Amino acid sequence: MKDFIEKIRKVYPLSDEALSLFIAETERVSFPKGHLLIRSDVKEKYSYFIIKGYARGFFYKEDRDVTIWFASSGMSLLSMNGYMFGSAGYENIELLEECDLLKISNDALNRLFDRNIELANWGRRMSDQIILELEKLIMERCFISASERYHLLIEQEPEILQKVPLRHIASYLGISQVSLSRIRAGIQ
Repeated sequence: MKDFIEKIRKVYPLSDEALSLFIAETERVSFPKGHLLIRSDVKEKYSYFIIKGYARGFFYKEDRDVTIWFASSGMSLLSMNGYMFGSAGYENIELLEECDLLKISNDALNRLFDRNIELANWGRRMSDQIILELEKLIMERCFISASERYHLLIEQEPEILQKVPLRHIASYLGISQVSLSRIRAGIQ
């Protein structure tokens, strides 16, 4: 839990009081590797925060799944449509290893944001980070090669090769597993 608290305080320096308010509204849960935490087309009532573990967000397109992001300790797992609009989402979230999570209802999270300025600022900063990451992903897909994107990914998240199946990494990069194998062969 200490690592989790350090990571969320990097996003925004929450006081012990604000952090205690947040933790008091959550439930600690664990799920196994492969668990589908959030499903597309389901109205999600809960958001999750990773204490320990690794997950991916993906959607289905033309009978295959397309990975759009990865998440680790300190990060949130939620359906944006469920959280923001109370409607069904488009994304699925799969746990890539056994995960310890904090679970909180979207209603409780919004009440905390309404009542505590520190938590509201923390939530805003987390949203800002998500937007920046998605913007970065779009820019990378438009302007750099799959090989360069792969090198950036393993540079920024070196543990990803031990935690994530290569088919999900290939999907995230927008390439086939064969192309990823060729990229990897060129650097090993």
